[in-house]
Amino acid sequence: MKITGKGLTILLSLLSVASASALARADEPSPKYTEVLNALQAGKNVKLILDMSHCNPAEGGKPASATQAGLAINAFRVTVQNGISFSNAHQTVDSSGHAVTEYIRHSLSREGKLTVRASKLLVGSTELVNQGEFICELPDGAKFIW
Repeated sequence: MKITGKGLTILLSLLSVASASALARADEPSPKYTEVLNALQAGKNVKLILDMSHCNPAEGGKPASATQAGLAINAFRVTVQNGISFSNAHQTVDSSGHAVTEYIRHSLSREGKLTVRASKLLVGSTELVNQGEFICELPDGAKFIW
C-alpha cells in the first residue's frame, strides 16, 4: 500500500492523537486509588484489611508471614510521589519478651498497589529495626472497606 502526502499527514495525526491519549491514561490514577481517596476525602470511616500471605517482599526481602490484620485509617497524607500514605504505631511485647513500639507505614500508589513497611523500636533504645517491606495487590493482599 502506497501512502501519499495527504494520507501520510492524516495517518501521522491519528497516531499523534492516539499516543497523547495513551500518555494521558498512563498519568491517571487507578480506579481503586480514586475510590479510596474519594472515600477518605468524604470523611468516610475507611478500614484496611490485609492478608500478608498474598503480599510479596519488596526488593528480594524475606517472604511475608500468613498474617492477617486490619486497621481504621485515622489520618492520611496524599502526595504525587507517594500516593495515599497513613501509618499505625503501637506498643507491644516482641517474641523475645522485650517491650517494643512497632511502626507500620502504608502507601497506596496511584497505580493501586499498597506498600507496607514495618519497623520496631526497642523501648529504651534509639535504633529503629526494619522488619520488612511488602507490596500488596488489591484486592487479594489488601482490601479497603467503608
